[in-house]
Amino acid sequence: MPRIKPILLSLLLTLPVIFFLLHHYFYHAPELNPTGFTVDENVLYMSYAHQYLDSENFSLFYSNPFDGDPASPKIYFQPVNFLFAAAMKTGADPGLFFSVFGLLMAIACVYAGIKIIRHLLVQSRSASLVSTLFTWGGGLTAIAGLIGSSVLTGSSYSSWLDGIFLADPANGWWGLNWGRNLFIPLEAYYHFLFLLNIYLLLKKRWKASVLAAFFLSISHPFTGIEYLLTVLGWLLIEKLLLKNKDIPYWYLGAITAIMVFHSWYYLVWLNNFPEHRELFAQYSAGWTYSLLVAIPAYCLVGALSILAACKYKPLSRFLSFPHQRLFLCWAIIAFLLSKHEWFIKPMQPIHFTRGYIWAGLFLLSLPGLSWLIEYLQQNKIRKWLLAGFIIIFLSDNILWTLNLLRKKETVEWEGHISGDTRQTLRFLKTNALSSDLLTGNAPLINYLANVYTPANAWVSHPYNTPKRQERNGQMSDFLLTGIKPAEWGKRRVWLVVNKKSEPLKIYQGLTVNKLFENNTYIIFTP
Repeated sequence: MPRIKPILLSLLLTLPVIFFLLHHYFYHAPELNPTGFTVDENVLYMSYAHQYLDSENFSLFYSNPFDGDPASPKIYFQPVNFLFAAAMKTGADPGLFFSVFGLLMAIACVYAGIKIIRHLLVQSRSASLVSTLFTWGGGLTAIAGLIGSSVLTGSSYSSWLDGIFLADPANGWWGLNWGRNLFIPLEAYYHFLFLLNIYLLLKKRWKASVLAAFFLSISHPFTGIEYLLTVLGWLLIEKLLLKNKDIPYWYLGAITAIMVFHSWYYLVWLNNFPEHRELFAQYSAGWTYSLLVAIPAYCLVGALSILAACKYKPLSRFLSFPHQRLFLCWAIIAFLLSKHEWFIKPMQPIHFTRGYIWAGLFLLSLPGLSWLIEYLQQNKIRKWLLAGFIIIFLSDNILWTLNLLRKKETVEWEGHISGDTRQTLRFLKTNALSSDLLTGNAPLINYLANVYTPANAWVSHPYNTPKRQERNGQMSDFLLTGIKPAEWGKRRVWLVVNKKSEPLKIYQGLTVNKLFENNTYIIFTP
């Protein structure tokens, strides 16, 4: 592949994400309306930002919109939410703006990766090819899944191509390789910030690196701690063991200070609030993955890393450069974080995969990969082998993306809603207040209401709703008896009923005052 200018190459490598967005907006049943939320969890982030629009007084911090209480403490902060809130304030469609933001961040992330590759491979003619492999490379999860699903009894999929999910957690949405995360807008943003930090480190721009590390810290707890632990581990080796004079001691102190702040804010200060402690307990879930999944996911970049170590032996020579030691620390620490259930109570261990282990190993393997590409370009037979290697290396994301784009959306969900759902949300947006409380058997309305309306639901997101099981019981008692729980106070209650769901047993007095009705929903207020 010829050397292509970084910006043009970034746009070309982002084409799969562009196709994904076009698929979302144009390939669906005619009765459905695309919202722009291409993953159901995307609704969370615009819900956070909407808190700024609902607040009477400006605050740097926002509350948990899924608490169902407008008086919930304002204790959370993410800089990007100001951008989202400003966009919604101007009337921008939340989902469309979020998708466009995600696309721009995907382009920025790819561009940052290209800059890193070209910094490391200054004289290489294969920098564009290596950048392509970094962006969309993977492992053997798809191939292993197809083989396993065809051999193992009891594995059933609606299509043979769905067999690729057998070795890829959550149908591949956990993003074990780097490029997969570009399909998720906020992950593309966090991954861009991570690569930006790495690039500043490689360029030895220490002051800018400190600012970028702090910004990443206040942007996301998981990505922040993953980066800070990686850099701290590397710095301890460089400054305390190897006495690396290129790195100033004040930089080690600054990163340590950010690490202390990060730990204090997310683990100490937030847990002073009962509302957050409840969420923290719910989020401390044992979401992990098997080593049988890790093997096909990381075998190719692992093998290339071993090749590089063998080619440039002894090991001391292979690790003679600070950036090689950085990449090794990156891969090891990311892996240990992703399996931290081995050491402490699990807090979503798989959340630390997200392509970070894979990317660390890939960059560590660059000397071996560069040698292999040059070796396979020497004659026609080897060039065919190189083509086969590239196809296999890209197979995870090629098959996953093809499988994603071939499916037409025909079922209503957060990403594609019916006309009745959209009409109901518009009614609530026009008539509800931020102090109003939504109840009933319409979970889709209860979830999307946090983005499209001022009102909050008593029961909404399964992990962000405090004491969700208890609240379900309270809501059921209210519907049966008509007696409001004490926690609701004098708030106006909206009862949203989905007529197409299982019939609800509702106290007759709650259905006297009907405010709205269409073919799917009825809204009452006692």
